[in-house]
Amino acid sequence: MNIRQLLFFLALLTVTNMGLAQVKTISLKKGEALDLLLLSTNPDAGELQKEYFDKAVPVASEWGYQPQYSSRLSQPPTQGNYWPKIFILAKWEDYDKRLEFTKEIVKVYPQFHERRRAIWPNFDLTYWKIEEDKEVSIHEAKYYVATAYWSKSDTSFDSFIDQWGATVTKQGGKVILECTDGTSPFGYHYNPEIFTVTEWNSKEDFEKFHTKNLAMDHSGVEHVNQFILQ
Repeated sequence: MNIRQLLFFLALLTVTNMGLAQVKTISLKKGEALDLLLLSTNPDAGELQKEYFDKAVPVASEWGYQPQYSSRLSQPPTQGNYWPKIFILAKWEDYDKRLEFTKEIVKVYPQFHERRRAIWPNFDLTYWKIEEDKEVSIHEAKYYVATAYWSKSDTSFDSFIDQWGATVTKQGGKVILECTDGTSPFGYHYNPEIFTVTEWNSKEDFEKFHTKNLAMDHSGVEHVNQFILQ
């Protein structure tokens, strides 16, 4: 199964290709959970993928799983040393049910984690509890960048993030999604202090910001990943 087919299944027939819709709106409600998944797929795992989607996805849907947006990551990362191939945002209708699903799925499908390891050599997962209603709109004509930061020093890191946000705004960008205080389950650890998606009018606008961003004082930053969404 290729990446296009994988995105199709994960979306559960929802529109995830930016070329098929001018605007994709993600509506998040207080009490829901938001998942970030970063994946790379084993090209030889086609039969296992079919089994996984047949057995795991219907159960996840019953527990409130709702895919929202997915993107291929075909361009090298603009920062960091990690290059997954698929970026997914999904939500669950209730944060507590999201936690319970992890316990319940192995009762129904004992091979759940084993199959994930065989299908996806990289499977990184973070989820956050939504504390207030919000909407995230992704426009086909815009340019989007996902960034994750890990902190080294709380005080210096907070100053860095404040400066980073001010620089985004000054350079004409917009932070359309910002998540902190996430949870990353055992075996799927990926838990940055802050995860953001920024919107830009053009690639050139982002690259101007990127130059200024790289010149900032990173003494309070432990690590970064940054990906261009498509």
